[in-house]
Amino acid sequence: MNNRPLTTRRLLTATLLAAITMAGCTPQPLTPISANDPEMKALDADRAKYREKKVALIEKALNLSPSEHDAFWREYYAYEAELKKIYDQRYSIIRDYAANYDNMNEDIADNLALRSLKIRDDRNDLFRKYYNRIKKATSSLIAGQFLQIENELNLLSDLKISTETPILPRDVSPATVMKK
Repeated sequence: MNNRPLTTRRLLTATLLAAITMAGCTPQPLTPISANDPEMKALDADRAKYREKKVALIEKALNLSPSEHDAFWREYYAYEAELKKIYDQRYSIIRDYAANYDNMNEDIADNLALRSLKIRDDRNDLFRKYYNRIKKATSSLIAGQFLQIENELNLLSDLKISTETPILPRDVSPATVMKK
């Protein structure tokens, strides 16, 4: 097997430097997703079931008064619509990762890493935006509870995805790894 000269540390450093120097220049998806994609339709169905459970959980956890209820949910549903767009991008990255796993190279790895970093930034920006909007519409306590619940659910989702995603492939034989 071909042993590539870049170490993992160098690859990470190069990716981070590229992310810093290319801020605002996020690479595009490698494989387009059509509206009729059966995987996307299945994903949307799963999301609808998840959203129902999530809404019930939030409703129970926040225990909103009648005056807070409408103000909170008006902001929350706007938040969910924006979050869906971010998660569509995350799905696109996962799809590109799977499609290119066996043919991974520096350019594809860089594309995936930069897009992943952008999604994390976008999600944090969205959290910040809706924390402030919910705080203004209700209270700091309710906005803080919203943020706490969203953070926990997102961490669980991220953990599930990361544990099911294999590490980026490299042409490294087990014998080479054992010598180090």
